[in-house]
Amino acid sequence: MGYSLSRMDDGLEWTCSQSLWSFVLESAKEKGWQPMGTFKIDEDSGDEDPAWDGRDYHSNDGQGVQGDSENLAKAIEKYLEEESPEEIERKIILSFLEWVSLEGDFPGFEIY
Repeated sequence: MGYSLSRMDDGLEWTCSQSLWSFVLESAKEKGWQPMGTFKIDEDSGDEDPAWDGRDYHSNDGQGVQGDSENLAKAIEKYLEEESPEEIERKIILSFLEWVSLEGDFPGFEIY
C-alpha cells in the first residue's frame, strides 16, 4: 500500500510507500512531534465526520492533516540536523519538506 498526500491549497501530490511514511512519522515523533490529530469530511454531509478516529495518520482514507503539518515539518528538520539517515532516506525527507511547505506556509494535506 502506498500513499499519495495531496496539499490542500493546490492539490500538488507527494507519494511514498507505507514504510517510508511510517519512517517520516516515527522520525518526527522521535524528535518531539506530538500529533494534533487528523480529520475526515463526510462525503454525504460535507461536515467533519464525528466517528473518525483522529489518531489515524496511517490509513489512506482521505483524512486531513492541517493544524500540525508545520510541527511535523519542524520535527523532521530536527531529525535531519541531529541524525545521520541513509542517503535515500535523506532525499525522501528533503522531498517531503520541500513539498509540505508552500512558500513558507503550511496549508496542510490529505492522505490517500
